Amino acid sequence: MTIKEASERTGVSVDNLRYYERIGLIPEVPRNSSGIRDYDDLTLCLIDFIVKLKQSGMKLDSIREYMQLAMQGEETRNIRKEILIETKHELEAKLTEFRECLDVINHKIENYEEKCDSYIAEIMRKWKETREQE
Repeated sequence: MTIKEASERTGVSVDNLRYYERIGLIPEVPRNSSGIRDYDDLTLCLIDFIVKLKQSGMKLDSIREYMQLAMQGEETRNIRKEILIETKHELEAKLTEFRECLDVINHKIENYEEKCDSYIAEIMRKWKETREQE
């Protein structure tokens, strides 16, 4: 399939697909007799995997390292696993942070009428007063 079709199927822009190939995130894509890239389903699976790693917050350098290690074969399994474990820990830390933020928002919503609304109103009143005095 063409790069345009691969882009449509993966949601990755044509420019990014070329970039991924250029920096070694994906193996060199075979070309047809006209010199046009000819993506196959296996390459699309790799691209989907890369997208998931990016969505997890993994940096492109780490993804490239992971992919290059994977291309080297089974002897790099443990190193690749460590990269994934590190990414997992980073995601878990972000999840904890998001849960804490969500707890604060939920608390504010639950107590909005009685506490937050009057608190914000008081802050806004004071802010207006200071602006009027200027």
